[in-house]
Amino acid sequence: MALNTAYASGARKPIRIWVDGCFDMMHFGHANALRQARAMGDYLVVGVHSDAEVERNKGPCVMKEEERYAAVAACKWADEVVRDAPYVTTLE
Repeated sequence: MALNTAYASGARKPIRIWVDGCFDMMHFGHANALRQARAMGDYLVVGVHSDAEVERNKGPCVMKEEERYAAVAACKWADEVVRDAPYVTTLE
């Protein structure tokens, strides 16, 4: 993770950004959304919903959850992947 100089010098806390989704059939639109989210802060945390969570709320996925976790982790803008992220995010 590349840190900007203000954060590295201890002048402020890092800005963490949260994005979540199912990321089925990872494509340019997904990558571009992660790029834009990462540009808003210092560290991007990406929540990926489990197969069960997506099926319950949206319908079946084409890719299995392990494949989706790996696809998001391979995206250069994602600093951290949260597996089995809740479909509805709360501050807790």
